[in-house]
Amino acid sequence: MPVKSGGMASQQPRQHEVTIVVNPRSGRGRAARLLPQVIRAMGETLPDSQIRVHSTSSYADARTRTATTVAQSLPPEPGQRPDVLVMMGGDGMASLGLNACAGSHLQLGIIPAGTGDDFARGVGIPRDPLRAAAAIAAGRTRRIDLTLARGEIDGGAQQRYVGTVVSSGYDAKVNFRVNQSRINFGALSYASAVLLEMAQLKPLNYRLTIDGEYREIPAVLAAVGNAGFFGGGVHICPQADPADGLLDVTLIGPVSRWTLVRLFPLLYRGDFIHHPALTFLRAREVLLDGDGLVPMADGEMLGEVPLRLTCAPNVLEILVGEAFAE
Repeated sequence: MPVKSGGMASQQPRQHEVTIVVNPRSGRGRAARLLPQVIRAMGETLPDSQIRVHSTSSYADARTRTATTVAQSLPPEPGQRPDVLVMMGGDGMASLGLNACAGSHLQLGIIPAGTGDDFARGVGIPRDPLRAAAAIAAGRTRRIDLTLARGEIDGGAQQRYVGTVVSSGYDAKVNFRVNQSRINFGALSYASAVLLEMAQLKPLNYRLTIDGEYREIPAVLAAVGNAGFFGGGVHICPQADPADGLLDVTLIGPVSRWTLVRLFPLLYRGDFIHHPALTFLRAREVLLDGDGLVPMADGEMLGEVPLRLTCAPNVLEILVGEAFAE
């Protein structure tokens, strides 16, 4: 064995580690069905890496696995690629991953296998799971911002990073209805929830402070976005750039049910930007408050208002498709 001067044996470089945390129930079992193909593809394209796979039994188990992976990971040695935490599932799994990796030396990979996959859609990750696995193996990265939400979260004063959109009005009620449904049919479930919630449509009283400017307004919804998508492809913040250091705010003022029916198909294409009911703003910080709001983010309940939403710039390194790499 080669020996360094001083009689110390040379050490082999530490092996690059890829940890895959998968929710096998995501996408009505789609993640479990695709997992063997993903493991095989990554093993073939990363032959010199150590690949670990954790199939989670619950949301709490997934959160523990991600936190433990980040806590136990070592910084890369000179010239070595950073270790990677890969989350396979829907937006809930992506949220756990981005919260664990934000500000750390780990790179985050996402293999979308849920029903919405809005985070992947918004930051430039291939929507096809095997293409996403190939993008992770290729090692193309970009640094992105996240939204830092602070307030009454999970029953106490806490903070959480958000990758997609903080919704709080009609949009959040639709998302909440979908989450409470016993059977989720993806986009069809969202469309059904849109129609059911429309029967109860009425403007909400918002109290917003946007970069220090206070606004008290009635609105059907106020969405604060980083990556711009929610609800399984609704492009609610069509100008959002997850790396520009700013949050995008979309306000839809009081409108009739018929107007919302006409607007809804346009939300998926992002070409509703000139409708007079809409207002688009950009900000570094938004204080979100109001009456009857149901804050949702990354497909999950976020907390209670008031919430302080701040852009945390350049806080996450994420593996993306070739067209979006830096």
